[in-house]
Amino acid sequence: MIMKSLNISPLIKAGFTTVSIIALWLGINEYSEVKTLTHDSTLAVMRMFFMVVLVYGVSYISFLGGSYLIPKITIKLSSQPKAGVKIGSSRETYDEMCTLETKRNEEAHDWLMKSLSDYTTFTFSKKLPAEQIDIIVENIQLLSQGKDAACSITHKMAGVTSNDLYHFGWNVGKRLKRTNIQIAWFLKDTFKTMLDDVSVDTVQTKLANKEGNFTLKLIPLDQELIPHVFPAVV
Repeated sequence: MIMKSLNISPLIKAGFTTVSIIALWLGINEYSEVKTLTHDSTLAVMRMFFMVVLVYGVSYISFLGGSYLIPKITIKLSSQPKAGVKIGSSRETYDEMCTLETKRNEEAHDWLMKSLSDYTTFTFSKKLPAEQIDIIVENIQLLSQGKDAACSITHKMAGVTSNDLYHFGWNVGKRLKRTNIQIAWFLKDTFKTMLDDVSVDTVQTKLANKEGNFTLKLIPLDQELIPHVFPAVV
């Protein structure tokens, strides 16, 4: 009834029965030997009791040790990689994903820079010589890196207003995720001759200004960056 109420497994019951038989057998043997040698019944009973307790004690300690160690060993073995599975496969997959993501970002950046370069080149193609356009393109590259412009163009462009330059800066700078003040400094440093009498604070507040005289329009970020080709002055 006790074993049933404790819900002891058949294997444990069998083990308990085996230990009991062994303990009883060893106890009786011990009793017989001591009784034969000493003719002292009390000592024989004590030795028999000692032997029984010893067997039960050793068995109990072994049971507790097995109950603790076996699950630990099982968990450790199950956590080891199976044959044929590479230990570093997860790490390699992660590294490959990072490499692929980096490559995609680089390709997207290269495509954006080419788009901005083409936009700039065609926009000012009839207003500036090639070496002056190259200066603007180089400064755009520096702007994308968060750096200051290297130098400025020296030509004044007839027919190009301050608002045109503000809109040009917005179209380029916002696609590079630059702030208004960064775009304003880019414009001031690049078109120093044309914006010499305008403060940086004024420039940054008028980047998206739609009032006044201009022909180069703002192009929303979700639309294709189509160049506005300023006509040549005859």
